[in-house]
Amino acid sequence: MTNTSVRDLVDRALLPLRAVDGALHDRAVDYVVDGAHPQVLSEIASFGEGPDECLRPACPGSWVDDAWMSRLRRLGIVRNAAGRESWPILELRSPLYRSGAPSASQWARLGRLLDAVHRTAASPRLITPGAVPAWLDVLLADVLCIPGVWYRSAQTAEIAKVAEIAEIVEARPGWNVDRVVELLSEGGTGEPGLPAAVFLTAFSDAEDPRRYCYQHVRCCPLPAVLPGMIDYLADHADALPASLMDGLAIHERRHVLTRMKTDPFWAVAGVHLLAALSVDTSKELRRGAVELLRGADPAARDAAVVPVLAGAPASRAVELVELLAAEGGDEVLSEAAGANRRLAGLIARIRSRRDALAAEEAPVEVPPFTPIEIGPDAASVKAELRDVLNRLAGRTDADARQSLFIRDRADMARRTTDADLDELVAVADGKSRRRPEFLRRFNVHWIADQAPSLTFAHALRLHCAEDEGTAAYWWYKMTLNRYMDPDTDPRAVEELMARTGCDRDSLIESFRTYVFQETDVEVSWAWFAERPGLLREALGRPDSVVRALEILGAMPRVPAGLSAVAADIAVGDSKVNRPLAQAVLRSHPRVRELAEQALGEGRAQVRASAAAWVGSLGRGASVPALQAAVRKEKKDVVRAALLAALGECGGDLSEFLSPRALGAEASRGLKSKTPASLAAWFDFDSLPPVHWSDGAGAGTEVDPDIVRWWVVLADRLKDPNGRGIIALYLSLLEPSDAAALAGHVVRAWAERDARHPDPEESRAHAQVAGRRAYDGAQRWLARCRADKNWADSLEWAESQAAITLEEHVAAAYAEHQRTYVGSAMADKGLLAFAVGMDDGELAGLVRAYMRDNPGRRAQFDALVRALCANGRDRALQVLLGVARRHKMAGVQATAAALAREIASERGWSDEELADRTVPTAGFDGDGLLRLSYGDREFTGRLTSDFKIEVSDETGRTRKSLPPARAGEDAEVVRAAKKRLSAARKEAKEVLTLQSERLYEAMCASRTWSAREWGELLADHPLVGRLVTRLIWTAAPPEGGPLTFRPTEDGELIGVDDAVVEFEPHAVVSLAHRVQLADEEAAAWRQHLADYGVEPLFDQLSATAPRVAEGQMKMRDLQGHMTDTFALRGAAVKRGYKRGEVIVAGFFDTYVKDFAALNLTAVLGFTGACLPEEKIPCATTGLSFTRRGRPVPLDRVPPVLLAECRADYEALAALGPYDPDWEVSASP
Repeated sequence: MTNTSVRDLVDRALLPLRAVDGALHDRAVDYVVDGAHPQVLSEIASFGEGPDECLRPACPGSWVDDAWMSRLRRLGIVRNAAGRESWPILELRSPLYRSGAPSASQWARLGRLLDAVHRTAASPRLITPGAVPAWLDVLLADVLCIPGVWYRSAQTAEIAKVAEIAEIVEARPGWNVDRVVELLSEGGTGEPGLPAAVFLTAFSDAEDPRRYCYQHVRCCPLPAVLPGMIDYLADHADALPASLMDGLAIHERRHVLTRMKTDPFWAVAGVHLLAALSVDTSKELRRGAVELLRGADPAARDAAVVPVLAGAPASRAVELVELLAAEGGDEVLSEAAGANRRLAGLIARIRSRRDALAAEEAPVEVPPFTPIEIGPDAASVKAELRDVLNRLAGRTDADARQSLFIRDRADMARRTTDADLDELVAVADGKSRRRPEFLRRFNVHWIADQAPSLTFAHALRLHCAEDEGTAAYWWYKMTLNRYMDPDTDPRAVEELMARTGCDRDSLIESFRTYVFQETDVEVSWAWFAERPGLLREALGRPDSVVRALEILGAMPRVPAGLSAVAADIAVGDSKVNRPLAQAVLRSHPRVRELAEQALGEGRAQVRASAAAWVGSLGRGASVPALQAAVRKEKKDVVRAALLAALGECGGDLSEFLSPRALGAEASRGLKSKTPASLAAWFDFDSLPPVHWSDGAGAGTEVDPDIVRWWVVLADRLKDPNGRGIIALYLSLLEPSDAAALAGHVVRAWAERDARHPDPEESRAHAQVAGRRAYDGAQRWLARCRADKNWADSLEWAESQAAITLEEHVAAAYAEHQRTYVGSAMADKGLLAFAVGMDDGELAGLVRAYMRDNPGRRAQFDALVRALCANGRDRALQVLLGVARRHKMAGVQATAAALAREIASERGWSDEELADRTVPTAGFDGDGLLRLSYGDREFTGRLTSDFKIEVSDETGRTRKSLPPARAGEDAEVVRAAKKRLSAARKEAKEVLTLQSERLYEAMCASRTWSAREWGELLADHPLVGRLVTRLIWTAAPPEGGPLTFRPTEDGELIGVDDAVVEFEPHAVVSLAHRVQLADEEAAAWRQHLADYGVEPLFDQLSATAPRVAEGQMKMRDLQGHMTDTFALRGAAVKRGYKRGEVIVAGFFDTYVKDFAALNLTAVLGFTGACLPEEKIPCATTGLSFTRRGRPVPLDRVPPVLLAECRADYEALAALGPYDPDWEVSASP
């Protein structure tokens, strides 16, 4: 007889099958309970997808088809409050899974039934590998799909949180390893095979390649979370051969490793499995396994890795060999080198690197930090919040303009009592830890925004009182942003958290994430120096290694134990990470040995990187190693890098750079196939002839095959920075020939990359596209007229239909002409020749390309690198211009980083670099531009409006240069006219850029020594003209400051017209109203008017506002109404650009960067969406950020604060104040 309770439970569990067929349901119940009607398993398939749609095995979150849901509702199965349609279906099976009544055979039959149902799905949720019985996999997956228990992701489901595991135990009593073993035995698995079967059952998680986005199809935790599973595997680890790992996919092996991290006893017992993972095909898994082996018993570890190393390829044994070399595994390594010849070279190199690193064991000294004060109690917070809440509560529901958001806020404000606020204050003061009701209505960020007296300690306590898991990183990050200025030491914050009892695990974890991602490395390095384990972990993850290297680079020395990791990255696979790691190790006492060792690496790309590393060190002692490496190197790309390094280290290159040697090199190189992308378009026959500059072949023409090879090699190198081998080759040529060759190659690349369709092709396209657009507009108009449902669109349809066919064709032609015919980025290496171009020609080419080809980010990035490599004045001015302002933030950041590199190389600050490389546009020191026609000479002068005026020898003024006279050299005349045209263009660009720089120098209160000021500014033929339209201050070593203005004849005069003199040691800066008394400012204003001097910009109006200590934002001018177009126009005119888009095209700030101060001014408004429309908006506030983090106003330089306050006032002046601006200007 059958247990009645089991039949009732199964009948209820399979009730949804009645929606498919009542008889099917009855036979299915009989089969599960008694084993009757086994044919039901094959019969299920005849009902199509219906059984799966209704029963939904192993599917906790899917929607059910409407038609089937309708049938299920007739059976009383309805969607629950949570809204997931499959949950009520799963809940029908929950009583069965909580019951211990069914036998093993009944569970097995239920599993087979669920498996048959699952197979009817259009897209199965489980694809079970053959190693695990399919019915058991589906059964366990269904058991673990518990309604209301949601898991973080399929990939990490087996490491569900402790709370989730407790819920599993409560919801599924009896489902543990004993039942899994019983079911495997029921399925025919014998005693010896049980441990392996349990292992595969625990971790198998097959992929479904048919599923878009959802690679891992399992929607529930793996059976590994069931009670006793890991204990069983640990107890039977000896019966789990390492070969089991070979049968698992990479994500399944990741599951095993993750469980070993969370259950150390499992890692100890399964050390041989860890050893197998330490030579895995995945670098991520190798590193994870090696980290666990680092803490293993040495004897057990060594015994486990011996068989693994015997068969491992060198490419997959690097991490394990490094571990053994560092932690006393020399005996094992010696045995491995003898048993596996593939590892001998790797082991020898890693041992050499270890020996070189042995000198780095001194500890890192960290500076002390100043603790953060807890501050006063939170009593004043209540009054501040009550005032805000009263204003919110005062809004009436009758106001039809109110948004739903404001109505909700008003309702919450009305419900807030004084007792609620008292409860909040008690938590903020540390007198209570219970979550206050107020935090369920308003978040901590909002509270801090409305209550200025809320301190950092108060905010931390409020976050700590939130329910575990609700302190979302986003809000916590905003709190940290608010209270941590860019110089706040993370150690002080963590100490404050501990002192206030706010060191809850979730807050600490979020804080660590914040410090790693958001805090400047110059501030955070000391915190990480005390936690090297965190950096070691970050260095092992692809998504964090760059940031970790930046932090290491900020330390005075690399912490003990991390040098080996950095050295590994320095010769690793990543071309991005290699130079960063090399820079980190630059100060290591034996860095030269480390770099030279890498010259013998097996991978060509690593040898090339090692050559660049050795070259960057510039040590003469490296010459023998480089010469030996060049002589035996077979790879052209690596050989080129070695030659460049040899030159940087001062080695004799004559052996390798003689015409004969270069000819032989070209002959070898050209035997290889020219890159297909280059061969498809580059005209090698058009290369100009060039000549050797010195040596045995001085003045003779260079073999064209040599030049051809240089072009091919540059293409293969794919590096726009030509400072290495290409610069070396060009230096061998006559300078004019080198410039001609370089210009030819770079121009060819630019022309190829910027090709547009043939006009005839565009005309043919336009005829078709224009007609299609015209006919479509007519059809749309007819539809809108005929169908009243489209009446609202009639006006727009009429406007579109009024566009003529000819206009549509013209628009289509213009659009087609704007498209590109491919790209030359595959051949970006040709830009390396820019290193030898005339800097003026290169500057003009880059400017024109960026102007005419907006949006080509990859090309812009390559071009700024080419500018940097060229390194001469006019090229650098374009680079600096991009670094100051560019529409693409990434390109601007790249240009700024390159400019900093050049400044550092030359021993200058960023601003000094900009000062010292300002082009003169051809003007001489006396401020004249001399243009020669041979016997005649014309002179160019800057006018008061900064245009170039030309005069002849008689003093007669001309708008342009005259044509050549009879007998005058036409080429000389053309050259003079070309020079004038270039000078006009360059002068305009220089004067525009330098005007911006001088304004920023005023805002930053930048200073020059009197000598530098005269040399770099006042005496410069172009900048000197700008200097005369500004007021300056000189501070002598002794005495008070002197305010003066330079005149055009070189005198320095004061406000009283008296000549001003000061010593060369005086400090000069731009004057500003903030530093001047009222009377002095008025006097200077009159002085400028008397002399008719139009100021370059206003220095005498803006005054510094008063700000409170710690004040983050000015809001006194918020609520002034205007429209988005007027506000944008005013902001852009004052040098601001649109701020960051927050979400879905919405933005609410205009920003202006002040690079010298590393500050950004932020003008807030109520916001707009892209694409912009003209809608009402209102001003909100003025604030400042540094690297994206708020900066207190009292830490902003007074002049900058005054100038940006003036900008804020200008925007507010666009319209009147509206007391209801939050509604009137709501976007």
